[in-house]
Amino acid sequence: MQKRRVERMRKIREGKPFPDYRQQWGTPVWKKETLEDRDELPWNRPQWMERERKKKREGRFLLQTFAAFLLLTGTYLVFQSQVPAGREVQTFISQVMERDYNFAGVAKWYKQNIDGSPTILPAFQGNKIKEEEKQATWVAPVKGKVMAGFSKEGRGIVLRTAKGAPVVASSEGWVVKAGTEEGLGQTVVIRHANGLETWYGWMGKVQIKEKEWVKPRQLLGEAGDREGDPLFFFAVKQKGAFVDPAGVVPFD
Repeated sequence: MQKRRVERMRKIREGKPFPDYRQQWGTPVWKKETLEDRDELPWNRPQWMERERKKKREGRFLLQTFAAFLLLTGTYLVFQSQVPAGREVQTFISQVMERDYNFAGVAKWYKQNIDGSPTILPAFQGNKIKEEEKQATWVAPVKGKVMAGFSKEGRGIVLRTAKGAPVVASSEGWVVKAGTEEGLGQTVVIRHANGLETWYGWMGKVQIKEKEWVKPRQLLGEAGDREGDPLFFFAVKQKGAFVDPAGVVPFD
């Protein structure tokens, strides 16, 4: 160190220029000021930007392809399974893929919990459905004659039909009950997209299970009898209260 110091002092006395070590490495990147210098930076080159965008697109495509492969493989393996659990999953996937999305149910939940009218949902788009179109989506659950009309005490109506007559779903919906109900015997309850529930009572045989998705006119079972008389009970529930089924379902 002492020798270097002496050598520097000698060059200064002789007037020789002091070496600039920065010239050996060039100007630092962060001190470049001219346009030409800035163009040297890799992120200012069009080719560099294009390569980066291409890498991102390729990475996104590979990720999407891998996710699609996993989904396809998983679905294939499920539908190849013969175990009971696999068959239940097959039924669930088939029902989910076939049924329509419950826009009205989502809209009802949104209004109850958030108190708004989401215009992105068809139920709030302002398109009024004609009355005849509404009626066309509902069918009578069984062929028969109305023997007792609606009353709040009776909750629904009573129809006389043939013993063993087929009972069908009045509209599309989710089976929330398929079993014994006090006072109604074998009963099926279906919850529909518009918030309504239909009740099918005094059935002799039930051929549907809970948590199944049914379509209009889909067979639910057979009508039974009431003390030897082939009677069938039908009711409609709305917002926790029973209403007149004749205002919803067309009866001959």
